[in-house]
Amino acid sequence: MMDDDGDTILDDGLSVCDEDGQNGAQRHVRLTSAQYEARRLASKNYKCFALSLLTLTFLISVIVTAARYYRNPSGGGTRQGSSEVFGTNGNGNTAEENQRRLDRTLEYLIRYRVSDANDLTSRPSVVGALGMDYTPQYKAALWMAKYDRFRLPVPSSYETQRPSWGEEYPFLQRYALAVLFLATGGELHWTWKANFLRGYHECGWFDRFRIDGLGAGGFVFGVICDGEPDYVGDEGDSWGGRRTVTGVSLPPLNNMWGTLPPEVYHLRYLKVFHVQHNIFVTGTIPFQYGELKHLTTLALINNNLEGKIPRNLAFLKKLEILRLENNRFSGDSTDGDLDFLGEMTSLRKITLDYNPDLTGTLPDAVSKLSDTLVQLTLSNTNFYGTLPSSLARLTKLQKLFLDDCAFGGSVRDVLSRMTDLTHVYLEDNAFNDTVDDAFLAELKDLVHLDVSNCSFAGTVPGHFFDLPRLEVLDMSMNDLAGTLPADVMSNVSSSRLGFLSLHTNNITGPIPPGIGNLKNLTTLDLSSNRFLEKIPPEVGELDKLDILFLGRNDFDAGVVPEWIYNMSQLSELSLKGASLTGSIPKWLGDLTGLKLLDLGENELNDTIPQTLGQLSELMVLILNSNKLQGELGLGQLEKLETLLIDDNALTGTTEPMCVHVLNHFVADCGSDGVGAEVECECCTLCCADENVTCNDSEWLGNHGGIWETGYARIKWDFDDGFVSPLVNYNDLQ
Repeated sequence: MMDDDGDTILDDGLSVCDEDGQNGAQRHVRLTSAQYEARRLASKNYKCFALSLLTLTFLISVIVTAARYYRNPSGGGTRQGSSEVFGTNGNGNTAEENQRRLDRTLEYLIRYRVSDANDLTSRPSVVGALGMDYTPQYKAALWMAKYDRFRLPVPSSYETQRPSWGEEYPFLQRYALAVLFLATGGELHWTWKANFLRGYHECGWFDRFRIDGLGAGGFVFGVICDGEPDYVGDEGDSWGGRRTVTGVSLPPLNNMWGTLPPEVYHLRYLKVFHVQHNIFVTGTIPFQYGELKHLTTLALINNNLEGKIPRNLAFLKKLEILRLENNRFSGDSTDGDLDFLGEMTSLRKITLDYNPDLTGTLPDAVSKLSDTLVQLTLSNTNFYGTLPSSLARLTKLQKLFLDDCAFGGSVRDVLSRMTDLTHVYLEDNAFNDTVDDAFLAELKDLVHLDVSNCSFAGTVPGHFFDLPRLEVLDMSMNDLAGTLPADVMSNVSSSRLGFLSLHTNNITGPIPPGIGNLKNLTTLDLSSNRFLEKIPPEVGELDKLDILFLGRNDFDAGVVPEWIYNMSQLSELSLKGASLTGSIPKWLGDLTGLKLLDLGENELNDTIPQTLGQLSELMVLILNSNKLQGELGLGQLEKLETLLIDDNALTGTTEPMCVHVLNHFVADCGSDGVGAEVECECCTLCCADENVTCNDSEWLGNHGGIWETGYARIKWDFDDGFVSPLVNYNDLQ
């Protein structure tokens, strides 16, 4: 299923039916949204590693191909062990008839330049040697001539401007789809074949994905046909009742392998083209795609495409959505490489994020799209400089994503004139604004605002807490000071705010009791500031809170607050360095949903309560740098991955914890057998009291989510003391 952005939506309970013909048996494969998200993150995080293995993997693949598939078919022989695509039965005609048909097909394709002649005539002299193979174009011609049971007549003419509706366009349509399938590894690699190259009309080449609870009809990936023509007048009749391809939406994470062929441009009436989440799809975007004049959506997402984005795309005057994120495209806006965007006058959404070789200043050409553009995404690119004043012409813009670039200067004068903005991500840039009560006060419809790590100074504006639609406010890692706006927060009667992060600033004073009015909060992170006095009990009234980080502040000394006992929905609790004294409460073991518990760097004493052994979901437990004593006594905690208990006075053995391997386990087990207080055979680091620098890393949690993927929380993975995202929690269920 695709949303209006071209995103693939894969919910829990999704399955795909690979229909074997119209009446064949159905094969169901389940793919959960968590698996999809984990694989998507893995695809992004390990793309560079995958590229380094690409050559080796290719060699292995083609050797296997040679061993499994090919003998020389030029004399009409069969391919041993081949799929149904090149099956031994062929199309039921004699070898002589099929050879004559192949000769006519090649003559037609070459004479009228349907494909490059080199792709149809350059064939290896020894087929199968060292994995050598026919080109996708030749294989598509071979299939249509000899193996396709649909057996379309070979056209005898070709109109360069517009195909006739006799024999020619149906042949072109089928041939273009066959080349696409074969050029991207469909025969050998695709996980879901989507019924491509079956012996019936190509409008049946699709799979139906079913999502539990969203109707029995399902959602289609593959070839999409028909619909009303979007042209009038000089382009002829309304398709003459023929079945016409208007969309190609290929399944994501489908193990596609190869390049995008130029022959796709023969699909003259194509409106939608999706190829996404296939890191072995390489090469460039063929410039011929600029001839797809009916295209409204082009989504080539999270592949390994490279090179400059072809300027010919400027001819796509009907294109509304251009999504090219998570590739390796290059180009410099100062050289005019992106000027073509200003000529695509129907564009509503542009996403070029995660293409680090895109550079230059923010393309001024986009300001020409003031009548249409509602989303501009340039996150995680190499764009730099100040935001041009011309950007303010985009008065209809709703979503502006400029995070993780190299922008600087001021933003408030430009953004304050873009009053339709709902989502603004500016984090990890070098802006130099001073935040005050007037900062972005004109943006009344904000839903998400992330200005973390932007070098902002000033104070937290009170008007943000009055915004009726605001759901996410992230102002962390700046130089904000002063106190929180207690008066405004005390008068909040209705708030949709679900995520509030102000960590790593210099905010002081007490946490206002009005924090309890933010009833929809699921994440509250006020850590690493200078808050004073005690943590107000009103925090305990936030019954939707899932993540609570309040450590590294200047609170008054005191015990672990009892009101936390009522927050049974918590999955992450960090009170690191929060001036805690006394013992660890036994009732913490009743918070059975906890995945992360951090009570490190306090003055906690007594023993570790055995009730913590009830936390069966716990993955991270940080208790180091306290005054704990006695034996560990935690049992096995089967999901635990990180355990820090060093710099305490614990004794005994850690043997129960060594039943399974922990990624990080630090204890006072001595150095080279000296100074050991506990016995530990599976610790990843052993410390001794004499070594004051042992395990002196911060071990801070990664406070932020992956905003570009919907603010999903991520698993902790420690590397040299710091935490980084790896996979979605839900994937571990």
